Amino acid sequence: MSKVVLITGGSSGIGLSAAGKLLAEGHQVAICGRSVEKLEAAIAKLEPDDAHFKAMQADVTDSAHIASLIERTIEKFGRIDVLVNSAGAGYLGAFAETTEEIMDRLWNVNVKGAMLSTQAVLPGMTSQKSGQIINLCGILGVKTIANAALYCATKHALVGFGSALATELKRANIRVTSLCCSGVDSPFWDGVPGKPRPELLLQPAEVADEILALIRQPDHIITNTVLLQHVLHQM
Repeated sequence: MSKVVLITGGSSGIGLSAAGKLLAEGHQVAICGRSVEKLEAAIAKLEPDDAHFKAMQADVTDSAHIASLIERTIEKFGRIDVLVNSAGAGYLGAFAETTEEIMDRLWNVNVKGAMLSTQAVLPGMTSQKSGQIINLCGILGVKTIANAALYCATKHALVGFGSALATELKRANIRVTSLCCSGVDSPFWDGVPGKPRPELLLQPAEVADEILALIRQPDHIITNTVLLQHVLHQM
């Protein structure tokens, strides 16, 4: 059955890979991103059928942007069945040297952005008595490493948010999953020190396959938390 899937941060990395795979399976896909250039590049790469695809510029930290994003998606496709919160910001560094600006940026993108997006899709999902929310939390949503205190805090918050929300929304038949994967070869590492060796990184397509597997599950089944790791890079 074809579903309408909205992917934040869908212009690159895991989000873009998931969009391509979903389109190939016949789903209707909407993506958003902050960069017009990246959105245009995504469209060029996907070569989508306009009837099944919509790309929109939006900042997930801005509630007005999110409201418009949801409105335009529903205007085109009639509903939203699945929300994939893929937008995220990365930072690794000593906490003592972490500025307030960096704190605000990571919290706003990784936590507030996912919360705003989720809150905006809930009225429609509640009305249709079904829905699915997949939060990309990363392995540092359940594990910790040195020099990642801020990033870990945001991702642990996202896992906690998803866990509590899954319980809150179960009677509305809305499922919430935290997808926690080890390092991925994606734009996350742009400008971030400490990138693992390439052979230790998951590929965006591998994580996208897990997203598709979750979406394929019957509506009465929920996978609360997924740990997806490279066998040589386990934590």
